[in-house]
Amino acid sequence: MLVVRNLVLSTGAFLLCAHLNAETWTNAQGQTFEAEFLRTEGMRVLFRLESGREFSNSLLDLSSASQKLIRQRVGAPIEELRSNFGRPWPRSAGSNGNSGCKIISEDKKKAHYIYESPGYRFHCDARITHDALSNFALVFESTRAYLAALPISLMSREILGTRSRVLLFGEKETYFKSGGSRGSAGCFLPKHRLVLIPMDSLGLVKGGTGYGRDLEKENQILVHELVHQLTPAAYYAHGSRGWFSEGLAEYVASTPYNNGVFRPDIRGNSVLAYVTARGEDGRFGRNLGTEISAPPLKDFMLMGYSSFSGDQANRNYALGLLLTHYFFHMEGGGKARRITKFLKGLHAGNKGEAALAPLLDRGDFKKLEKDISSAWRRKGVTIRFGG
Repeated sequence: MLVVRNLVLSTGAFLLCAHLNAETWTNAQGQTFEAEFLRTEGMRVLFRLESGREFSNSLLDLSSASQKLIRQRVGAPIEELRSNFGRPWPRSAGSNGNSGCKIISEDKKKAHYIYESPGYRFHCDARITHDALSNFALVFESTRAYLAALPISLMSREILGTRSRVLLFGEKETYFKSGGSRGSAGCFLPKHRLVLIPMDSLGLVKGGTGYGRDLEKENQILVHELVHQLTPAAYYAHGSRGWFSEGLAEYVASTPYNNGVFRPDIRGNSVLAYVTARGEDGRFGRNLGTEISAPPLKDFMLMGYSSFSGDQANRNYALGLLLTHYFFHMEGGGKARRITKFLKGLHAGNKGEAALAPLLDRGDFKKLEKDISSAWRRKGVTIRFGG
């Protein structure tokens, strides 16, 4: 969709109009517009209208054909355009109003309902009210926009120009039979790149006309699983899967959110509240307190996923969040230098200890343990590695 809210007046518009080289472009919803392509900036594509006004559009919001044309213009593969390493950390990010959800089909007899927002297709086994659709579509699209804005090249090639698929279930048993783990409130199936979520995990309750909103419910579970769906496969390699893949999902889910806008808390106060207690609003969180006993750092970072998500999952998820926030905002003056090298290495195929080497920065795991512990101790959290 053409995002007119992002239009910016060009100071030299009256000089440029006569030289406009307009082309026809198509967005992901099949709508066309006439504009001149100017350049790419990370995941954003800059265009100029005949009036001389310039605007930017997300690469994800263009059709596959238009994306290919952009690739030809810049002479680089689409996967290179998604790299935004080194860009400033966003102060806020959201959907920019591009989150409308429409009905594709509602088949009561077959109990199959399909809805679409710009970046998602939802398959449901029960009807969802218009108000509820609008609400959770806003969360979906805002999460997608937030992930695209984070300067760690998250948006995977598999989803560029496509809608991500989500299955929603009115009954928990149907959710379990479709692949959801018992005891879970939502899951991501990497093989099929599907997110499966029971409707009560979305804060939806059954009513006379379908599932509607429960205003007392939060959306952290939903956001957590959406992060997994939009994370590149490379970031699930041994040495990253577990502490970083879950730490990242926790980081996004614990980011302060309001009405379609995420506002990263680089000072870590929201992370602190989430890990030590029940979050800033007192309604969710890991509730570990301020004294945390952790495994040796090397063992934790190389821990197999079955162990990571086992008996100590609550602690492990929280610890993964503390480490992720440390590398994003605490070490090296908050420039994310080490984590950027780490993630670039994952894209290059690094795994295991070789993948972790950039995080050590010519030091060792003992030194890194001390650095992480010292940084969080200044925020009031004591982490004892080796316990």
